[in-house]
Amino acid sequence: MSHRILVVCTANVCRSPVIEAMLVQRLDGARHAVGSAGVRAPAGHPIDPDSAEQLRVRGLQVPAHAARQLTSDLVAEADLVLTATRAHRSDVLDLDPRALRRTFTALEFAGLVEGIEADGFAALVAQAAAARSTGPSDVDLVDPIGRSVQVHAEVAARIESAVTTIVAALGRVDS
Repeated sequence: MSHRILVVCTANVCRSPVIEAMLVQRLDGARHAVGSAGVRAPAGHPIDPDSAEQLRVRGLQVPAHAARQLTSDLVAEADLVLTATRAHRSDVLDLDPRALRRTFTALEFAGLVEGIEADGFAALVAQAAAARSTGPSDVDLVDPIGRSVQVHAEVAARIESAVTTIVAALGRVDS
């Protein structure tokens, strides 16, 4: 069974495609389907060049990417929704309030699952939701669009750290 992970940011050209690319290239594609969308996406736009460069410097492939708008259907179909910020998490929940127990910022989810031993994907997400009040407080990723290469690098480093933790947690429940 494939678990669907949806990653959300504002325009779907910087943070969410970087998280998506890192997850896709590190997770078993037979077990996890990863996609992304933006709350105000300029449909069809490619990944931001500075964000793409952050993938390249980390030895990752830059995916063919076309920004897409977040919809309630995408949220409803996802088993896990990871957002760039708490505001994006609220945007997701405005579309589908039932997604609360499976919607987290990426940094929040990484902080919550780091110590969880769960029996399967659904249990991992449920335990993270139950522990939400004990999670980290610094859970928003700065929007790097139009900012310096240094800002893009700092955001990508935070994403990479979170993705490494999330992939490790998913690997524990996949085995």
